[in-house]
Amino acid sequence: MPSHLKPLAEISTTRDHKLGAGRWLTLHEVAFNDPSGTERRWEVCRRSNAANKPDGEQSVDAVDVIAVIKNLQGRATNVILVVQYRPALSAFTVEFPSGLIDGGEEPATAAIRELQEETGFSQESGHKIKVISTSVPVAYEPGLTSSCSKVVVVGIEMEQDELFGPNALPRKPRLEDDEWSLQVVILPLSGLLHSLKELQTFAGGASKLVLDSRLYAWAIGRELRC
Repeated sequence: MPSHLKPLAEISTTRDHKLGAGRWLTLHEVAFNDPSGTERRWEVCRRSNAANKPDGEQSVDAVDVIAVIKNLQGRATNVILVVQYRPALSAFTVEFPSGLIDGGEEPATAAIRELQEETGFSQESGHKIKVISTSVPVAYEPGLTSSCSKVVVVGIEMEQDELFGPNALPRKPRLEDDEWSLQVVILPLSGLLHSLKELQTFAGGASKLVLDSRLYAWAIGRELRC
């Protein structure tokens, strides 16, 4: 038990008022009492398809897929990323493949499906894919939204000549209409942060191609490993 962490207070939402709704999102004002009894209010954005959960439980509505290429000796060599236009930023982003979980779908199953739909890597195309781990629920941007995801790490066993060049295994993405801008980028794990910065420069700068915060944290975490 970390000695610096104070016990966390029990806090419950006392009111949840919907302010508006769009096609995919709803905006709410929630009220709660802090430990002193003071009522506080906060505006929260939610996905329209998010499941209703009892207070204190997290609704997981999406998956993020960390898809790592491993050679036949088991050494991780590359990571599969996607670039797509994000209207909220008026810019493109580079990020992990991700997507919403269908009703009744397991996160690991959703991860394999999204990986195939967005990148074309699939077992039916001859790729040796294995789910390595699935995380606990993690928050996207907790100051803004209730949306949580699970991070699924996937290993794909293949050599470099199967990944690039004339002998590469076929990849057939199944993009939806709103994924018109999506393209796949495969970068080496060695020096990943440097490669991401080079990719930004090639694309026209950091204002044209924005790094997703989860990808940046993962890349810099690899550099800081002891």
